Amino acid sequence: MSNVLVLFQTDTEHTEQLALAVGVGAVEAEASIRLRRLAAPGAAEVAHKGYGKLQAADLLWADTVVVGLESPTPRPEELDTLLSLLREAGPGKLSEKKAWTFSPDGYPASKSDSQNLVESAMQVAGMVVLPMESLSAATGEDLIGRMKASGRLSIS
Repeated sequence: MSNVLVLFQTDTEHTEQLALAVGVGAVEAEASIRLRRLAAPGAAEVAHKGYGKLQAADLLWADTVVVGLESPTPRPEELDTLLSLLREAGPGKLSEKKAWTFSPDGYPASKSDSQNLVESAMQVAGMVVLPMESLSAATGEDLIGRMKASGRLSIS
């Protein structure tokens, strides 16, 4: 069984819904999932409360890490924990784990500055960032359906 960590940054329910769709797709492919919200201290809760705080143990547990980034420009107050944990993981601890990011549009033709920053940090930590082409082949009637399909594809 594969373990999938789905992180998401959001001020609206839209990116949360996409993250949940990725998680549902992973569960449909018989993976275990953990959901964590990247939020600034004191940020208002989104639709579902209780995602928990991202910990180093979450990254070590996961075989695949998926990060949904709502803001096209990096928000340090929301990304610092993730970026710090990636830096502090230590040599080899995250090597060969798969990773990918998405935006509120799913995976558009070009990545945002936030996506580039997070993916770069993941690569430095030794993670294998999946190319968008491998995920954009996912089919679905709508964006939610495509994100579910991507959740299934990302663990194979």
